[in-house]
Amino acid sequence: MILHALNGYYERMLDTPDSGMPSFGTSIENISFALVLAEDGTLRGVEDLREPDGKKLRPRRMLVPAAEKKASGIKANFLWDATSYVLGLDDKGKQERTDRCHATFIELVKTYCDGSDPGLKAVIAFLDGGWGKDLALREDWPEICGNNLVFRLDGVPGFIHERPAARKALETCLAVRGEEELGQCLVSGLDHQPIARLHPSIKGVRNAQSSGASIVSFNLSAFGSYGKEQSFNAPVSQKSAFAYTTALNALLSRNSRQNITIGDATYVFWAACNNPVETIFADLFDPPAEDAEKAAALQDDQQTTGQIRDLLKAIRDGKKATDFLPGLDEEVQFFILGLAPNAARLSIRFWEASSLGTLLERVGKHYEQMNIVRQFDSEPEFPPLWRLLCQTASLGKPENISPVLAGGMARAVLTGSLYPQNLLPVVLERIRAEHNVTYFRAALLKAYLRRNRRMEVSVSLDLNRTDRPYLLGRLFAVLEKAQEEAIPGASATIKDRYLASAAATPGQVFHMLLKNSANHIAKLKKDPEKKGRAFHYDVMTQEIISGFSDYPKTMKAEEQGLFMIGYYHQRKDFYTKKNQEG
Repeated sequence: MILHALNGYYERMLDTPDSGMPSFGTSIENISFALVLAEDGTLRGVEDLREPDGKKLRPRRMLVPAAEKKASGIKANFLWDATSYVLGLDDKGKQERTDRCHATFIELVKTYCDGSDPGLKAVIAFLDGGWGKDLALREDWPEICGNNLVFRLDGVPGFIHERPAARKALETCLAVRGEEELGQCLVSGLDHQPIARLHPSIKGVRNAQSSGASIVSFNLSAFGSYGKEQSFNAPVSQKSAFAYTTALNALLSRNSRQNITIGDATYVFWAACNNPVETIFADLFDPPAEDAEKAAALQDDQQTTGQIRDLLKAIRDGKKATDFLPGLDEEVQFFILGLAPNAARLSIRFWEASSLGTLLERVGKHYEQMNIVRQFDSEPEFPPLWRLLCQTASLGKPENISPVLAGGMARAVLTGSLYPQNLLPVVLERIRAEHNVTYFRAALLKAYLRRNRRMEVSVSLDLNRTDRPYLLGRLFAVLEKAQEEAIPGASATIKDRYLASAAATPGQVFHMLLKNSANHIAKLKKDPEKKGRAFHYDVMTQEIISGFSDYPKTMKAEEQGLFMIGYYHQRKDFYTKKNQEG
């Protein structure tokens, strides 16, 4: 199913003008330099093809004959490769192996290229003359060494691998390779197809091998079956293997807007047919900044920040997305694939194939359940998933996010399933460690209680709510505010010392807190300017206490979560009123 869906995406993009999707037998690779040759094969110069990217130079992404999957073996690419293959030079200190690489490159060129074309004739003469060895004497050799090279004929536009004779030679090479083994392709269903022994590498998955990894591979004798070895166990034709890996590499590419990273997994997504949500789906998980200047840098002319925010508000409020994105087909099938590194392979962490309307409904439900009054106006109305996950990690660092929790959160958002069971204890643990109920943590607690425990939790302060944990959280916030008014500038408040214990064991803490609060209120009453606030806090305390009969010895995790939400709501209400008065 996965390979078939990727194959369909490749075919769709191949028929789309200006998509940049390479045809069979070619691939888009990083090329750094071009060797400029005279017709007699002499080296006229080295052209730097790298392009500026900030303060750095990055290789140019160029369409070349398809890259060979080398692993630890020796295989040359057709008319382009690294310096070890093209020149027989590198800095790895294994000259014997480098010489074999160079010999393989020469053999490949001479096998399929003749001297009838001036460009191919020049490459053959260059390799026979060994003129590339002098490059090691250049001052810029350290920059050239190890990078990929192509050939250019001096005074002629374009590159030698793009010449008609080179393309014809490549077709002959591919035809010879296609005669190796025939069978029925599991992806296309066609019989008597050349079967791929090794599938092309997939690049772009975070923390996977930089040289690429595979989702289909067999490398041990234990994987053999009925005399079938390697990928002949799961026969996929060379064209289908090329199609699905090329499509996946395009989705994973650096400039693609169809991938996101959540925890240790990289997610790609695409639709069965052209759909405007394809290019903004990532923005649903990481909405653009509200600042107009920053937002303009993130969005193109076809999709403005305002449209994305309108879409988010629509799906959060249960409205139809078609009202905000004309031409949107909610019935189109949408695919999401999650990949994670696993040595030389890639693990399929997540796979979902649903209608676009269903997926948007699930994302909207996530934001609806996360919706809670913001602590500061500068905080995002639609919190990105990565920022939520950072609130569960030690020191708030992305590298400390639990992969299991991140994967579970992504699955919950995309499938509508329950949030991970460890979400609640992890958030409570971070609150205990940092003594801080942030907007993001309050949103996570609210969403968990609503979806996993089916509790009704309001967006902002609910004065009519009578749940004891919620009232205790409000009470703690009132006691803390009275202390702050009575002892302004205190180095530590009751929040820093007792927030966690008040939520977990209120019966052991609140009697002492109320006794201390009486002293704080008494101190406020002595100050003529603060006497009114003192009575206000005293009345609030009595009103909240009248809502329950006793203080429980302990409270369960769910009750502690509701306690923290009551505390957060009350604190926010204090400062909202203060701002309004000012």
